[in-house]
Amino acid sequence: MIEIRCDNDFRELVNKTRIKNILNTFLNRLFEGHQEVSLYITNDAEIQKLNKQFRNKNLPTDILSWAYHSAEGESDEEEMNDRQQISFSGELVVSAERVRIQAAENGWDFETELIRLLAHGCAHLAGWDHEESEEEERKMLELEIQLLQDVGLDNIY
Repeated sequence: MIEIRCDNDFRELVNKTRIKNILNTFLNRLFEGHQEVSLYITNDAEIQKLNKQFRNKNLPTDILSWAYHSAEGESDEEEMNDRQQISFSGELVVSAERVRIQAAENGWDFETELIRLLAHGCAHLAGWDHEESEEEERKMLELEIQLLQDVGLDNIY
């Protein structure tokens, strides 16, 4: 299940059906089993509060992500690999104000920048962290490019 919520000021900017389909494509590439994700599109002030609360950074950012994984199934180790179902859920929060600014800087529309950020956020949900090392940053970028290509966005990077 994919849930999308938008602050009133940004509802007209988001094609929820298209974004749900894109998130579904990303999640299917990254995770097996049951998947749930919520996306909240808000403003700089709200994302700054969350960034300060959870990352101790008192400034707005473009996207935040939280992942929750759990395993369900047989506890017997021999059967674990065959029957274990992974349940994944995550949360993404995006600042529409950052999306607008970055879209203008990059020379494309709001939706393209939103999709680019969602690929980045989903890569984080899958455990990638570009701040760990240059190699991890490179591999994460390669994954994001693959995700974007999966939804028809070529030559973003």
